[in-house]
Amino acid sequence: MGMKKRVVAAIMCIAFAISGCGSLAGRHNIDSGFAYIESRDYENALSSFEAASEKGEDECLIHRGKGIINLRTGNYQGAVDELLASLAADEGIVDDMDFDTNYYLAESYYRLGDYSKAKEVYDAIIALRSKDSNAYYLRGVCELAASGHDSAYSDFTKAITLNSRDYQMIILIYKSLAHYGYEEEARNILQTTMENGSSFMTNYEKGQIAYYLGNNAEAQSFLEAARSERDQEKEPVVLMLGQTGEKQGDYNYAISVYKTYLSENPASAIVFNQLGMCQIKQGDYDGAVSSFEAGLNVDDKGVNQALRLNEITAYEYKGEFSTAQSLMTSYLQDYPEDSAAIRENIFLSTR
Repeated sequence: MGMKKRVVAAIMCIAFAISGCGSLAGRHNIDSGFAYIESRDYENALSSFEAASEKGEDECLIHRGKGIINLRTGNYQGAVDELLASLAADEGIVDDMDFDTNYYLAESYYRLGDYSKAKEVYDAIIALRSKDSNAYYLRGVCELAASGHDSAYSDFTKAITLNSRDYQMIILIYKSLAHYGYEEEARNILQTTMENGSSFMTNYEKGQIAYYLGNNAEAQSFLEAARSERDQEKEPVVLMLGQTGEKQGDYNYAISVYKTYLSENPASAIVFNQLGMCQIKQGDYDGAVSSFEAGLNVDDKGVNQALRLNEITAYEYKGEFSTAQSLMTSYLQDYPEDSAAIRENIFLSTR
């Protein structure tokens, strides 16, 4: 069926990335490539897929892997081209991996600003999976971006109806509506969710919704309870709990939350980053630099770019412009597409 309208789910696990195309034999380099993607080492991932191509490994998976790398590194047109090539190379039956690839494809179109193309992909997914709440939600995001509020709201409502206990999705719907100026409508969705689902929610979920509703004291209460729960993943709770303090300008509280967590979990680059940003706001630029450097020592490739840019900012606030300039030069060698950093580099060069 032409490109077989192969459709998709972004952020389904990487396991799908190594199933569904071709045989299981002769995929050593492909498997390495997806392992590198999972660890956010995109340079080595790309090298692995190039080696896979030279060895004649599965073209469907090679294109898929390259498409994901392009998407994650901001080359959205390259992602579209590779993902379309992956779908074209797969002649098997439509399976979970095809849906996954299509989700990545739709996201690539969305990042390009081609909301119509993205919507077409979600249309195809929904045609085959009429109860896929994620596809309705994401199609709604595209429609909202294209100024189609009514159709977007209809899709959001459908998504919630299909999965009324997916509180993370509901929070994302709130954020989308609020971003485009429909704050009251967005708050009503959260308020209704809290009223109807409080008996089903975890303390973390209640804390998140209370936070976005502006009920900071209530949010802190729920999040503090969540922080003490044995089975609750602590990092997202700590980040949200700290933000309840930041939102009120209580950076001492936020810093205490972050430092307490880091004393027991020193391998959390994202919490070091948040700590450093709080220290900047308090004027503790030396402390901020130390926090960003500690975060960089963790070497979390998903957070390193933010840490490096924030470290440069801290040195600027310290008045150490030559150090900031040196770090910026190195940063732009690794992230040459960061236009905001390029503009900042022009400023630094005049200091």
